[in-house]
Amino acid sequence: MNILILTPDGVGSTILQRLITMTLYLEKVPVRNTHELTNGLVLKNYIATKNFDLNYEQTLYQIIDVLKQSSKDIQLVSRVAKYHLDARNDDLSEQETFFSFLNKFYEKKIMCVRENIFEYAMSWSIRHKSNVLNVYTRQDRENVRKVSEVDEGYFIKKCQDYVNYQFWIEKYFPTVEKISYEKIITDSDATIENLTGYTDTFKHAFGAPLSSILKWEYDLSSSLVPKKNINKLSRNEQKALLNYKQTSFSMTEQGIIINHPIKNTTLEDKMKQIKNFDKCLEKFHYFAKNHNWIDQSIATYDFWNKKYIC
Repeated sequence: MNILILTPDGVGSTILQRLITMTLYLEKVPVRNTHELTNGLVLKNYIATKNFDLNYEQTLYQIIDVLKQSSKDIQLVSRVAKYHLDARNDDLSEQETFFSFLNKFYEKKIMCVRENIFEYAMSWSIRHKSNVLNVYTRQDRENVRKVSEVDEGYFIKKCQDYVNYQFWIEKYFPTVEKISYEKIITDSDATIENLTGYTDTFKHAFGAPLSSILKWEYDLSSSLVPKKNINKLSRNEQKALLNYKQTSFSMTEQGIIINHPIKNTTLEDKMKQIKNFDKCLEKFHYFAKNHNWIDQSIATYDFWNKKYIC
């Protein structure tokens, strides 16, 4: 079963596609994560494979041809981000043909959403200043921490982009399963089980549930003294985290995934870091008044730390 993840980006789509791919891999399912479809895709050993060098050089019709020729014996986990399509500026009729093909080719389509849209726009605004789309290394983390103020105009643009994403999904992908970023990080094991049908894959493979592994990984990567943090874990917990990281590395080496990101920052981190946080919050509430489906009540709720921050 081929799986397509739809996203405006900044809603956990990168980590979700990697976790789904890892689950299938651990369950001995032949699988390949193509990552984003619209910025470079080639056939390699008869399997659709990411090629960033192509960027936007291919037409959407050429991308369709690559997918059609990909081996049916390998399940594909792919992503389409609306912001890439906006940047490509393809002819509308070509886009509609592409969307129609995707609806048929991918049996399961997942719409990534954010419950906290304020944090979504804030995350994008920090990305914009730091030039770090996802955190993979300690240096990425440090670059993110250097951002002390965001562009408030850009912040509101990302709020509008999220609204446009909702309309885009409704128009072109009528049968999707919604998965929120907040569910991915707070109810990881149940979310992956619901999407793949496999139960306790990470616990069986690594000796610990996925939710615990993700927490340990974030705590370690965000710590200013990582050795101190790792020593807080038991030997079995350290072993589980190490095996998880080694599996990620092995899958990357084999070309099954591109890379494996780490959770970026919590909402509490953002509040402490961004000096115009409150101004952005005020602008968000004003923006959300025109869209009654946006839940303003959770704008200051930190799902990772399970508390309101102000």
